[in-house]
Amino acid sequence: MARNRRPTHHGPPIERVDALFSKHGQVVAALAHSLLERAPGERITRVQEFAARLDASVGTVQAGLSYLSSVGAARLEAHGRLGTYVVELDYPLLWMLAMHRPLVGALPLPYSRRFAGLATGLRTQFDRLPLNVELRFMRGAAQRARALAAHQSDWALVSRHAAAEHPELEIVVDLGPETYMAGHILLLRGASSTGVCDGMRIGLDRTSADHDFIVRAACRDRQIELVEIDYAQGLHLVVSGVIDATVWSHEDVPAEIGDLALIPLDVQVYPELVALGEAVIVVDRGNRAAAAVIRAAISIAELCAIQQDVIGRRRLPAY
Repeated sequence: MARNRRPTHHGPPIERVDALFSKHGQVVAALAHSLLERAPGERITRVQEFAARLDASVGTVQAGLSYLSSVGAARLEAHGRLGTYVVELDYPLLWMLAMHRPLVGALPLPYSRRFAGLATGLRTQFDRLPLNVELRFMRGAAQRARALAAHQSDWALVSRHAAAEHPELEIVVDLGPETYMAGHILLLRGASSTGVCDGMRIGLDRTSADHDFIVRAACRDRQIELVEIDYAQGLHLVVSGVIDATVWSHEDVPAEIGDLALIPLDVQVYPELVALGEAVIVVDRGNRAAAAVIRAAISIAELCAIQQDVIGRRRLPAY
């Protein structure tokens, strides 16, 4: 599911779409793109250099900078011969003026309330931005990483463990413990089961680096058969007898579990669970524009609070 929302903007009117194809509109877009990669305190490119690079007059460039200032996209301060410096930037507004397309994010499939809560929180915060944001739901962190590499998305939500598996990715927001997954358990057929035994059929979702890792760790030193599954179908497959066990999240198990055993995985035994449980937002390393917009948009405290409201059924998922 991917949804766009109408951007909101409070302040002077933004240029009409047809004006963006004028020389002035092209210069505004180029200036906005350049400023997306700047931070407060940094010096911007000199007007004369901009003019030469954009094949525009100095006056057109100055008018472009004045326009960005008038709509609240940039607050700049001139320091004579030292140049002009950034005081404050509205990165989401700059994105809209520079890119003329949605900001695209890749998220996990919202099969659990924890993921649905993250999607709801992200949608809530992005809806406040003066640009369209498109959320695309993809199974597996590797697929989301490939979407970034192929420029099919601008940012992605993965676990900190998965991010570490992809050195080409840069973490721009870390949401903290138990925001991605929590309460990992071994889910086994037979209420009297005490753990993984030789000969068992164990479900493993190969599209998920996290699930692949923790399942193999939980079955270490056992002679078992790995059966490829979709993680979201894990409970059904155990109940129906297709597999004997898998690793799942405790909070996604219904109250009535029947003839099943739930064995918590101890973080002391599996310290990697900490990184598996932390949600992070990543971009391609060096993508300062997308990173700046994400950092400006995300309030970690509010996002986590919304997630907890969805998990606790105090708020309906909406994304």
